[in-house]
Amino acid sequence: MGISPVAYPLGAPVVADNKVTVDMAFQQSGRITKRLSDLTLQKFIAPELFGSPGTTTSTGAIIYDTITINELYTKNDVEQRGPSDEYPIVQGERLQPKVAQSEDWGGKFWMSDEAIRRNDTVQMDRLTRQLANTIVRKVNNRTIAVLDAVIADLGGAGVVPGHDWGVVELTGTSPTPMAERPFADIISTQLAADVEELDYFYNVWLVNPQEYASLRIVYGPDLNQILDDAGISMFRSNRVTAGTAYAAVRGGVGFLGYEQMLQTETWREPKTKQNWVQSSVLPIMGVTDPYAVKKVTGLAGTP
Repeated sequence: MGISPVAYPLGAPVVADNKVTVDMAFQQSGRITKRLSDLTLQKFIAPELFGSPGTTTSTGAIIYDTITINELYTKNDVEQRGPSDEYPIVQGERLQPKVAQSEDWGGKFWMSDEAIRRNDTVQMDRLTRQLANTIVRKVNNRTIAVLDAVIADLGGAGVVPGHDWGVVELTGTSPTPMAERPFADIISTQLAADVEELDYFYNVWLVNPQEYASLRIVYGPDLNQILDDAGISMFRSNRVTAGTAYAAVRGGVGFLGYEQMLQTETWREPKTKQNWVQSSVLPIMGVTDPYAVKKVTGLAGTP
């Protein structure tokens, strides 16, 4: 059995002359891991929102604190000191630490002896791509679930109502009022952060492809310039529910670590002449600052 730990996600793999046989891939499972990493590169939501945990992940758990809105100021106020008097003790409240446990996600597929002997690269590529896409979908679903959970805990503070981006008209006899256009929703979301006095700038938006398409239709070739001027980038994912979006501080929402980075194992089952590929990853993620993200709703006409 071959086990090949590889950093996850990775940069694009490099193979000499692009000549990798199916048999070689099974003999050197690291090549499959690199292929998976290449296919998943830049498709994950988590790296847009989470930074490094800055601590060891070998125990399978990370203890962390979550910022609350009242941490901006101390529990009691400063006071003017009189001669020979002491300043008051000003100290924030102690928080109850939280624990993030690692999650174990993976899957496997098999190829027959005949497929390997015949160097069926088409089947190998299809199965590898399917596994990569499924891993991305699962991890992205979990990322969104983590976000929704902490936003729900905040109540209304984590949600900003938006407007329907699919019906916007910039010209014509009845142009959409400025306050109901997509850019107004971007400004309103940033205003929600400014009111909280946390000095956050939401510079990445996670959107469903439907909403991104609406933006393209509304602003046309000017969209890139508009987003650049605003200092915002858009990340599209079908895991984001249509009609909603998430505005966040890039890398400032929480942490993403790994008890085990992406690994691939291969083995042959003699009695069935099946050759198995199994890949898995054990991520650990947690939200340390729920106010570093806002959920924007109503972008498809439903609040």
